[in-house]
Amino acid sequence: MALDIGKLLKQEAYACIETSIGELCVFGINVKGQTELHKNLDSSLEDCIPADFIRNLCVYVCFPKDSLKEEKYEPDKPILTNEDVSKLTEDELEKIAGIYIDNNEYLFKKLEFNKKKNEKGEIVNYGEYNEIEQPRNEEETNISYLYRLSILEIEKHKKQMEDIFKSVSGIGSFSTNLTDSIKNTLTMGDSLSKAMESIRPISMPELRPIEREPFNIDFAKIERDKEERRLQPFKELSNRLDQLIESSVQASEFMIEANKIQTRVASEIKASGDLTDKHSRKNILLSGIVITLTVIGLSLTAYAFISGNKFNEYQQESLENSAKEIVNSLSDIKENLENEDSKSQNTLDLISRQLVEIDSQKKLYEQLLAQHKSLIESLESANSEQKAQIIELQGRIKALEESRRQHE
Repeated sequence: MALDIGKLLKQEAYACIETSIGELCVFGINVKGQTELHKNLDSSLEDCIPADFIRNLCVYVCFPKDSLKEEKYEPDKPILTNEDVSKLTEDELEKIAGIYIDNNEYLFKKLEFNKKKNEKGEIVNYGEYNEIEQPRNEEETNISYLYRLSILEIEKHKKQMEDIFKSVSGIGSFSTNLTDSIKNTLTMGDSLSKAMESIRPISMPELRPIEREPFNIDFAKIERDKEERRLQPFKELSNRLDQLIESSVQASEFMIEANKIQTRVASEIKASGDLTDKHSRKNILLSGIVITLTVIGLSLTAYAFISGNKFNEYQQESLENSAKEIVNSLSDIKENLENEDSKSQNTLDLISRQLVEIDSQKKLYEQLLAQHKSLIESLESANSEQKAQIIELQGRIKALEESRRQHE
């Protein structure tokens, strides 16, 4: 019995319905399909007509039944065109939207995390959709409901991205180019995380021996089946490894970009530190000038009082006022420099926290790369088991052929 990796990785259709353009099977939509869907819309999702949006969605979730892989799995690329889906009636769109809603509870239910024990007795966390977060309005059709849920999902995603940007402390303190680079890197990381969701470890079923068949078997059919079993696992394994390699390349690009940003952040930190040091030196110099002028002013006042010079009271008062104005002006300058110094220090603190957060993200994606490596090793192990099983099957077929010759 050959292990079909494709069956472990692929999902079957939600349901199939008869339409004016033939029997269509409804599947879910992946991240790539969502991106292409929004690119191909004539206007923004908020300005789109609900029925038109569902028609465009059908291109990526509906497939003719005769085009399915192995008669039940989703093809790699969309089959229907915009012209095809334009022939679907309102009732057919209503049925398709209803099927899609029923099989995607995350659109309208709240995800709750709970704890339970697994088979080994370990406490694990698991997510479950229970409470309805976005109920259907009275007399709201499936088309309108799915359209509204799609808009809410886009808004939720935008809010999540905004929260990510806000969580980056002091992002506004960097230069414009560096800020844009950080945002682009975070977006790349978010996309990469979603792509990782489609790659999970494979649960290997137990391999059982093949029961001996009677001698009146079709050896030609056995040879064909043997060849199909020999090639199918390698094709599926190759496709899976291609996906892992592509995701690994994306993760590597992300880490390279993060390292570049860390270098630029460090450069700006150094420039900010140099500026702070320059302000500190000016502050010390001006403080010395203030002290010197204060001493000079007091000395002049004391000298005029003691020596009994010819300055009258008005001239003495004017001199004192001038000295006070100078002292006040320099004090204001000193205070402003202290404020600037405080702001510079705050900026340095924010940048330090930012570096810690970027380093944390870098470690996360290093862990993802390690998971990739582990999964590739698991798939290679499955490949080795497939080879061993094929060799075993070949041996049994040869034994059957020899037995057949002996009986003849």
